Amino acid sequence: MSSTTDRFQNPLIALDIGNVSMKLSFDEMYGHLGVDPKDPEAVARLWEHGTALETGRCTVPEFLDRLDEFTGHKHTHEELLDFWRSGVRETMPDMAQAVEKLAARGIRFSFFSDISPIHLEQVFKYCEFCQFVSGGVYSFEVGALKMDDGVMLDAFEARYGRPAAFFDDRVEVVARAVSYGWNAIQFTSVDQFLQDVSKML
Repeated sequence: MSSTTDRFQNPLIALDIGNVSMKLSFDEMYGHLGVDPKDPEAVARLWEHGTALETGRCTVPEFLDRLDEFTGHKHTHEELLDFWRSGVRETMPDMAQAVEKLAARGIRFSFFSDISPIHLEQVFKYCEFCQFVSGGVYSFEVGALKMDDGVMLDAFEARYGRPAAFFDDRVEVVARAVSYGWNAIQFTSVDQFLQDVSKML
């Protein structure tokens, strides 16, 4: 855990991954898997399997078996893996430059995300600012999502201490973190992110 002095001199910012650090786009994946993104029931059924993987309730091979059954045994496991990977390939525009700029001013960063091991590999492959991120807390390791009774929040504090700020694009996650005493801020744009962090310096 960081000392009080370190937290004051080099504040730690916790970053959500999807649509804060990385831009998510699942249209290609839905197309390959035969899911109509405008059909909420079909999307929900698919993401039941995704959530099981993101919370560690199934392994990657077990998840691929589930997708195989879901899609009617039309694809190889390697194809299914590629389909699932396709949603996480792009850093949020301008976020790499923003993080680099703040890191030069002494800000430290850690990830804090609901994510599967498959998509985390994509983050490490495609994120353009991973060199400025000193680790993270992930739902599949903790066995819970950020909205699950504060389990992930407690895990982050146990590992890193309470962050100086936490940015997430989902308002309900921000509200949950605020209720636990975190300085949680909804991410709406890179410019807004820079302004909010600059106020701390």
